[in-house]
Amino acid sequence: KLNSCLAQMEDRKHEIAKLQDCEKALYTTFQASLGENNKFARFLTKVLKKKIKRIKKKEVEREADEEDESEEESDEETSLESDEDDSGSEDEIFDDSVCPKDCDEALFQNTIQLREERLDIENALIEQKKVADNLRKEYDALAKKAKAVEASLDTAEGELEAFQREKQQRLNELHVVVPLKLHQVEYLVDGEIPNDLSQALVFTNQSLGHLQKRIVDLQNEKIMQREIYKKARQQHKHLLQDKKEMEANIQRLEEKCNKLMMTKFGQLVDLEALQAHSVNTHLEELKVQMMEKEYVHSQELKEWEERILDLRQQLMMLTKENTIKLQQLNQFCLEKQQLETKLDSL
Repeated sequence: KLNSCLAQMEDRKHEIAKLQDCEKALYTTFQASLGENNKFARFLTKVLKKKIKRIKKKEVEREADEEDESEEESDEETSLESDEDDSGSEDEIFDDSVCPKDCDEALFQNTIQLREERLDIENALIEQKKVADNLRKEYDALAKKAKAVEASLDTAEGELEAFQREKQQRLNELHVVVPLKLHQVEYLVDGEIPNDLSQALVFTNQSLGHLQKRIVDLQNEKIMQREIYKKARQQHKHLLQDKKEMEANIQRLEEKCNKLMMTKFGQLVDLEALQAHSVNTHLEELKVQMMEKEYVHSQELKEWEERILDLRQQLMMLTKENTIKLQQLNQFCLEKQQLETKLDSL
């Protein structure tokens, strides 16, 4: 039943999603029907979004025929109650039953029809959401019951297992009379059946066959383990022999290496230290290239510094010349002013 509830909840979700898509498509259709720069767009939008309550009344009449068969007929009367739009003022008169002047009648009727479709979709959404809520509540209740049942089942299984264990223990403690024939008794002491059979063990032929087979299996396994042990010992011997040969080979190579070092260097040389202090040709080449580039860059830097110094000296000379010329200009201006003063006095 839980799976059924889940399936129904998924169906309701799909239905709600479809209705929401239909509502979006309806508004898209309405916007497309308005077009651009429609002066009645606000009025038609208010008509479309106007809240209307639908009240359904059912009258049921019963009729009986000659064969005592009954039929039910219901008539539905729908009354519309309009609410005022929140965006308008109290004094504003909003009449959606009459098409305004200069407004397209077909567009107005289309808006009315779209409003009816919107109301149908909203009612369907409300119903689907109610059903979904009820299903969710039912699912939660069933889930709680299922958890309680699972807990009770686990407890019952544990109690049953404990009871079976205790029952088996009690049965094992019972003394049972087992009728046996003489040929079934193989408990012999000194070739005779003792009077006290309390130490004897009673079991079936099948169990005896399993035990005898197990003895054979263990014997075979013992033989296999011995073979594995022999092979391991032989392999160990071969490895020891290889080790001795490798040690002898290493010693011979070391002696040869020492002779070569004495011949070449006159003394024994630590190869690891020699390797550590050996010259890396590639690294040395890179160092030389780096030094050459540093020298070239230093020469270029000196040239640029000398050029900058020359330019600074030229700038200083030009500044001095400019200063001298400005002083001369100032002197000429003073002389001009004096001459103009003398001319004015004449």
